[in-house]
Amino acid sequence: MGRVRVGALSLLLALGAVACGGDGGSPGEPPAEKRLKERKKEGERWEGGPKHPKVHVAYPYDMPGHCGIAWATFGGRTWKISGVGPSIGRQVEGDAPDGADVLAGYMTLMAKDEAVFEAAGFPPVYFTATKETAPTCD
Repeated sequence: MGRVRVGALSLLLALGAVACGGDGGSPGEPPAEKRLKERKKEGERWEGGPKHPKVHVAYPYDMPGHCGIAWATFGGRTWKISGVGPSIGRQVEGDAPDGADVLAGYMTLMAKDEAVFEAAGFPPVYFTATKETAPTCD
């Protein structure tokens, strides 16, 4: 089983309590949009989105997957996972990738302090902006 798939499976199992403990979604609803195209990380360059993202714009984003995806850096801020699913009305085409340490997908700012990460074959992962420092990954 590929590293991303194992990491993502571990993440989904570990986050069951988070997803069950709240609504798992963002209060902001994006405008109706077409499905997003599947992405793959290209070369050594990481997509991290712009320094000042706009609300409801899906930006290419490469999420490190080897330590789970409970934390993100986007728009010059630190984000902590707040829930997994439900769908926000759009999905990324394609199946979950095999054998990589990166989930190539999209990060969308839903509101000032809420964002969602979407990747092919995975449910949306919601994040809340935080001033906490992300733990180091072993």
